[in-house]
Parts: sequence; structure tokens; C-alpha cells
Amino acid sequence: MKREAKFLKQQKIFVGGLATGLVILFVYLLIIIAKDIPAGKFIPNIHYIELDKPYQTRGNKIEVVEFFSYACIVCYRFDPLINTWAKENENIIRFRRSPLSGNETWRRMAQHYYALERLDALEDKHEHFFYAVHEKKLNISSPARLMKWTREESIIGYEQAVDSNFVKSRVTSADQLARRLKIASVPALLVNGRYVIKISDKVGTSRMLEILDFLVRKDLNLTPSLQSSLN
Repeated sequence: MKREAKFLKQQKIFVGGLATGLVILFVYLLIIIAKDIPAGKFIPNIHYIELDKPYQTRGNKIEVVEFFSYACIVCYRFDPLINTWAKENENIIRFRRSPLSGNETWRRMAQHYYALERLDALEDKHEHFFYAVHEKKLNISSPARLMKWTREESIIGYEQAVDSNFVKSRVTSADQLARRLKIASVPALLVNGRYVIKISDKVGTSRMLEILDFLVRKDLNLTPSLQSSLN
């Protein structure tokens, strides 16, 4: 009995020591791993998605596409941030927007965006319209109120443009791209046809820009002709 009790005691000590050792080893490994992850390092499928089949881009600059909607308050707050970023990086990137059509109102907003594009009015009216929607509470669910806003803004030809084949075609193409990339919420970013950044509990709007910087710099290695633009 004494020998058995002594054996059990030794076994408990061994098991306890082993457990303590494993905990220490686990903590040590976490510290080592944390040290090995450099600042600004982002992880695929957590911070961004790398596409299995990249989307074909045009030109020799890195293309950045923002999926957005005029109806989205987060997009409104993100707009000045992405505008500033795009201007600061215009030597290496080509920036464009793709409006998301989630419902009837959002589809009307997508048509509105492309109508402004058709009339060469985006540069003057894009930010102004965003402001009207979210600060002046413009009723975008009312086509009549939207039409009134365009008249007040002296946008000539809007009524014809918004129902044109050009606008319908652009909205359809934007919808197809969003479905292919499984974009269901905005803002979201497509980087060089290769990566998608989606807003989430781990990725807010400021973090989106950090990830965007990271991915653009990463893809610069695949585009040596643009490297000199950074110098």
C-alpha cells in the first residue's frame, strides 16, 4: 500500500510538472510568434481575401476599386479618407468606384452614380450629393425628390441619362462584379484584381487603408515598372 501510494504521488507530481511545462512552452511560443510578426503584417482570410481567380485589370497601374453606396453612412465617412489616399498614391494606382445595388433604393443610387459619370458631373457633384443624403437628409427613396435635387443642382440631361442604355449596362456590370466577388456589404475594396478587403469586426475603415497600403506595396514587387514612381 505504501509503495502504491508513493507511486501515485510521484505520478501526480510528474503530471503536474508536465502540465506546467506545457503551459510555459505555450506562452513562450506565443511570445516568439508575436515577435516574429512584423508591424503592419496582415493575414489572408482574416484581414483580406486573396482571390483564386484574379480579376483582369487594365493599364500598367495598380487598380483599386471601392464598392460603395450613396445610401451607406459608413461609405460617407470613408469617402474623404479614400479620396485622400487615392490622391496621395495617384502615381502608382488607378482608383475607381463601383456602386452596390442591394435593393431598389440602392439600385437607384447606382443609376444616379453612373448618370453623373455619363454627364461628366461626378467630380463636381459626388461629394455634394453624399453630403445632401447624410447631412441634409435628402429623401433618396423618392425618384421625384431625387429629380428635384438634380434640377436644383443644374444637372442638364439627367432625366435622359439615368434611364440610358449606358447607365443600365454599367449597373449590370457592377452587379456582376459584386456577385462574383461575393460583396454583400460596403465599403469594400478590390486591389489589383487580386485581393478583396471587406469591413468586419476585425477590419474597420482606418484598418482598411492600412491593409490597402500593405497590399499595394506587396503588388509593387510584381510590377517593377512602378517601383521608380515611389522614389
